[in-house]
Amino acid sequence: MTKSDSIKSHLEELVKKHRALDEKITDLEHHYNITEEVRRLKTQKLWLKDEIHRITKQLENHVNGS
Repeated sequence: MTKSDSIKSHLEELVKKHRALDEKITDLEHHYNITEEVRRLKTQKLWLKDEIHRITKQLENHVNGS
């Protein structure tokens, strides 16, 4: 497995986690009144989005630099 493959695999896992959090947040907002839990999940989701963006840029630089 190349470094690029490893980064892509990590990125895919982050995207999955981000989507799962989005679904959980939506479910909590629609079915429960758990504002602290929703706030915590939204913070985690934002962190994942930032990490996805950072890794995407890293992959682009790795591909363009090759």
